Amino acid sequence: MATIRDIAKKMGLSVSTVSRALNDNQRISLQTRRQVKEVAEALGYQPNYNARNLTNQEANSVGVIFPVNNRVVDNIFYVGLLRGINEQLNARNYVLAVAVGESSDQVLENVRSMINRAQIKRFILLYSHVNDPVIDLLKSASVEFVTVGKPAAGQDWLYVDNDNVEAGADGTRYLMKKLHVSTPVFAESTNDWPYEVDRKTGYLREMSLAKKSPVVFSVPDNDDSVVNQFIEENPQMDGVVAVDDYTGLKVYHRFKLLHPGREIEVVGYNNSLPNELTDQHFHSVDLNPNEMGRAAVKLLFQPETEKLRHIIVSHIIQKS
Repeated sequence: MATIRDIAKKMGLSVSTVSRALNDNQRISLQTRRQVKEVAEALGYQPNYNARNLTNQEANSVGVIFPVNNRVVDNIFYVGLLRGINEQLNARNYVLAVAVGESSDQVLENVRSMINRAQIKRFILLYSHVNDPVIDLLKSASVEFVTVGKPAAGQDWLYVDNDNVEAGADGTRYLMKKLHVSTPVFAESTNDWPYEVDRKTGYLREMSLAKKSPVVFSVPDNDDSVVNQFIEENPQMDGVVAVDDYTGLKVYHRFKLLHPGREIEVVGYNNSLPNELTDQHFHSVDLNPNEMGRAAVKLLFQPETEKLRHIIVSHIIQKS
């Protein structure tokens, strides 16, 4: 197996110059770094990542932080994110370490341990919340992190996201123009997360362009009677733009229980439900989580010369 000394000898460079070039040291010119990497590949050089990271006091791992949410375990969306992340980490000889818990305090302690004991210096959060203690911890520590989901107004960090305003608009247009829905309502959660605000903005824009009166409903987590009351008070509704698939499914099921002889079209987001839970009247916007996961790793490991602040991933409506 080729060593750094073999590369240095072949190129007539010092061992230290070759080492810096392989580690993307900015003191070495971009041209020299590229030439060194080409020769290293041709010679079959395999870096010792563990030794390199021990020298840098950095673990050979990336921490992936899940939100505190009882839907995480069985949500296909998160599985897609992990697949994309793991694919890119494998290519970089890194492994994935997961932080998950039943409360914010548990997750916070898990992440703190990753930083202080495991020497993990890079993190991907599968969410972006306002006033989140985990994000506050990461911002105060000497680590790099990326969120899946853009920061709220006034906050700034690396992130991967979809164009959720356009996604909200596309879902609304699909109902009105393709499925001939005349009175779509918007069903949101009670969390007011940034992606929800953006999807609602897209809905409101399309309703305004169509000269229709918007109706927005906040769906509670554990009170079906509130959902029933909303449905009964809005007999004109024949379509739903739901902020995610689970919210859409809840409204859809309540509607069918109350009006078994009527049809209603629903558009949700994340393409996260098994086929057996939906039918031809339930549609979902696929947010391409595999690509989002890959993009998050690319941002996390980007060269200093690129300095991208975010990556926007495309979406597509999946028709049932």
